[in-house]
Amino acid sequence: MANAQLELACKVGSREAILEAIEDGADINFGGSSPLITAILAGDRATVATLVELGADVSCFELGTLKPDAMVDALMRTAPSQEEVPEQDPVDAKLVRAFDRMIRNKGLGEPFKKNRGAEYPAFCDGLKWIAAEDCLAVVKAFLEEIEPVRTAEGDAGIHAFLKEQSETLEGRHQDYLAVSELPGELLKDYLKERKKLMGAS
Repeated sequence: MANAQLELACKVGSREAILEAIEDGADINFGGSSPLITAILAGDRATVATLVELGADVSCFELGTLKPDAMVDALMRTAPSQEEVPEQDPVDAKLVRAFDRMIRNKGLGEPFKKNRGAEYPAFCDGLKWIAAEDCLAVVKAFLEEIEPVRTAEGDAGIHAFLKEQSETLEGRHQDYLAVSELPGELLKDYLKERKKLMGAS
C-alpha cells in the first residue's frame, strides 16, 4: 500500500505525500525506478529533484557522475513535451467508481452485461493513475481471458462466455475482492492531491 501511495504522490507532485509514503515503508525504487519514471513522465521537476535527493536509483539513465542539479536537468530532458501531457484529468472518477461498484457487487463480467465493456480501457487507465496496481492486474488477467472470444465472436460471444465460465470468473471476482487496495479510497486520495496541486498552480 505504501508503494501505491508513493506512486500516487509522484503523479500529483506532492513532496509531503512522498515523504509520508517513504516513512510508511515505500521503496523509492520499486518496480525498477517506477516512482522516478512516473515523476519524469508527469514533467514535474520538483518531484524528480525530491526523488533524486532522497536517493532514487538513476543508473538506468546512464548519467555518469553529474551533480544533483545537472542530473535533474538531464532527467527532465527525457520528459515528454507539455503538448504530449494531457491537460484534462486522465482519471474519469465517475467511471472508476461505477466500474469498481459493478465489479464488487456482481463480478468482472457485469460491465459487459450492462453493454459498457468498451469502457474497460478507460477504467484500466484510471486504476493505473490512482496506483491500484493489484486491482489492475486482476482486471487485465480477466480481459486477456475474454479477448480471444471478443475478437472471434464479438459481444454476443462474450455474453455466452460469461455464462459458460461463470465458476472460473467467480474466482477472478474473489481475486478482485481479496486485493487489499480499495480503488474508492485511492481515488479519493488522488483527487485530494490533484486538487491541492491545481490550487497551488
